[in-house]
Amino acid sequence: MAAILNYYETETTCAPYNLAMEEALAEEVGKTESGCFMLWQNSPSVIIGRHQNALSEVNLPELKRRDITLVRRMTGGGAVYHDLGNLNFTFLLPQAERQDISHLELLTPLLDYLKSLGVPAGMEGRNDISVTGAGKFSGLASRQMPGRFQLHGTIMYDVDLSVLGEVLLVDPAKFKSKGVASVRARVTNLKPFLPITLGEFWAGFRDACNIAPGRIPMAVQDKASALAETKYSRDDWNVGQSPQADIFLKNRFPFGSLELHLAAKKNLITQVKITGDFLTPSNTDDQIPIEKLEQSLISLPADHPRQWAEAWSRFDLTKVFYGQILQTDVTGWLADSI
Repeated sequence: MAAILNYYETETTCAPYNLAMEEALAEEVGKTESGCFMLWQNSPSVIIGRHQNALSEVNLPELKRRDITLVRRMTGGGAVYHDLGNLNFTFLLPQAERQDISHLELLTPLLDYLKSLGVPAGMEGRNDISVTGAGKFSGLASRQMPGRFQLHGTIMYDVDLSVLGEVLLVDPAKFKSKGVASVRARVTNLKPFLPITLGEFWAGFRDACNIAPGRIPMAVQDKASALAETKYSRDDWNVGQSPQADIFLKNRFPFGSLELHLAAKKNLITQVKITGDFLTPSNTDDQIPIEKLEQSLISLPADHPRQWAEAWSRFDLTKVFYGQILQTDVTGWLADSI
């Protein structure tokens, strides 16, 4: 890591504030040559990806019954459950120009620390960390911003897996889908593999990173407090982006789930919303925003999906979604969707 990093802790388990702090710190990174590394925890909460539809990913009545907070983050990917058995980490790095930052490079101190404790852990693809033969204990997400880069993730140490299963379950009768139901990855806690407490693990991970401790500037704390109140605590951000639609389609591809919500009037598409647990590329200057795909379907006939597929075939989908993408898989699904 070329950048100088400061180590921070938020000293709160309030999920809206902690997500707001990530955004506030991201705005500061890039103004100097310094970045930051943060370890933090949330009280029971579900954190959904930037593009996800809360209504199809989260058991909202169960969240309300259990008094569990729902927060939407700025990065893509899937929904995750946090409680005080989970430890979260965030890297924020300044970048003079776009480049592909290695997740493995940033996470080598964590992997080396786990190996020193006798845990055979390693990267699984680009966005997961697993205990060999036991399952995933960490999911990662990243985003590229002008002049800076963010990587954050979870570490499941002693998460209540029974609650995780309840709050991330969905009643399929509520949704029409031509696609395949999403598959929950096999997950595991680290506690069975470690002879130490979560607090000791936290301290060991922090020390393994060998980063100078710092105090979050008061101006950044004030910015995070404001964002927590005006954005991350509000339903219009956390839930309100989940659309109602006349036509709802869903499928799972190697790069993630893809949901299409279409509103129509007089047989013409009037509104389009794309949601899912997909990631978007973060290191290309010619990245195509999701909004362009959505806009391409406006005014097309609502009963002619082959025209929808033709519209999307004009885009290079590898510049829209991140991962293993076969253009004809997506357009073929769209063409035969209704």
